[in-house]
Amino acid sequence: MTNSGPFRRMVVLGDSNSYGMCAHEPRNEWNQVLAYWLRRFQDEPLEVFNRGLPAEVISPRCPGYADSAKPSLMERYRRHCIDLDPDLVIVAQSLNDMRAGMPLQEYISDLKSIVADIQAQTDALVVMPGVYHQVHGRGVNDPALYPTWAKWSDLEAHAYNHAIGLLAAELGALYVDTRAVFAGADWVLHSDCCHLNDLGQALMGNAVFQVIATHCARIADKTLRIMEEEAVSILNTGGTDTDEEIRALWNEALDRFTIEFDDNLKK
Repeated sequence: MTNSGPFRRMVVLGDSNSYGMCAHEPRNEWNQVLAYWLRRFQDEPLEVFNRGLPAEVISPRCPGYADSAKPSLMERYRRHCIDLDPDLVIVAQSLNDMRAGMPLQEYISDLKSIVADIQAQTDALVVMPGVYHQVHGRGVNDPALYPTWAKWSDLEAHAYNHAIGLLAAELGALYVDTRAVFAGADWVLHSDCCHLNDLGQALMGNAVFQVIATHCARIADKTLRIMEEEAVSILNTGGTDTDEEIRALWNEALDRFTIEFDDNLKK
């Protein structure tokens, strides 16, 4: 991984998932949830460039290209990402390609080309969420209504995610297993059975943040500095929404724990 934070310029690439479609409140779009947590835990300001394009596919060789929004990610990522000089890039581009029946080998080849070029041309950390939970046969995944976008099954979804995870490891990027996060819960989806509702968006944003925060040590710089400056410890924290009984019980034990705490600091 090239960049371990803090981050100042985040670019989000992908389709309607990245665009934030079907989030009722803009603040619940998953990229905004991610941005909120990054801003909260780092001192540096973060600028967000949402470059998700609804109905997009990864390249012209995707079977769904003719029915997709143009240009494809392959045709636009340089000006919508590299030219913005990001230090954090989220590439959430897989859903429509899988739904359109793009051969996995071709998809991974295109994704590798895009991510490797971003890494070569920028100092950005690249994060790659996999395909999230969908419901096949219903809503916009109904083959009778949307034949272009219903050429998939759970087996293809698992295969896509496995391949994305392996590619992320090969390239030194980060992978987010969003299917595992949603655990097959249909209620995180909009009624179209494809896009995420506010709850699903929040879960995804938190999942992407968790992966970044646990792999980028400098995200903790602000927290560690505050802990040292304000002498944060077990002796002066906690107790929100507690009651007087609990406070009294803790105060009775405080001296013993103070002695143990002081002894530990001296070791």
